[in-house]
Amino acid sequence: MNLKDSTEKPLDGVKIEFWSNAELLGEFTTVKKGGYTYNLPFRKSYTVKFIADQYVTKIIEVGIDKFYDEADKRGLKMQIDVALFKDSGFMGLDFMREVPVAKAEYIPRKKTLVWDDKYRKNIQARMVSVLKAYGY
Repeated sequence: MNLKDSTEKPLDGVKIEFWSNAELLGEFTTVKKGGYTYNLPFRKSYTVKFIADQYVTKIIEVGIDKFYDEADKRGLKMQIDVALFKDSGFMGLDFMREVPVAKAEYIPRKKTLVWDDKYRKNIQARMVSVLKAYGY
């Protein structure tokens, strides 16, 4: 969104929570340059929450439950970059604590993660309308 208060710099100390079916599977706090690595079981869908003081929480959903081939279980490396922006107290953005800003699904025949661009655009439009309403 290119907000003037978004950070393009890696953040240390971002808490990342990994959820599946309302169960917290684990959490991790980013270190050196915002990097993190976390191993999750296959054939599940996950909700990943990015939480940092003074920043708006962001949530993504990742479905990696469609693995047809045992070879796929060797590992799927995902690099997910999430831009956080400062929480300026806009009440209209509270929905972001509960609603994912992005959704992705693993497509076995392509052996890749595909992001739902239509969903992302709808969420982005919602965020923009809230920010415009507050004169941002």
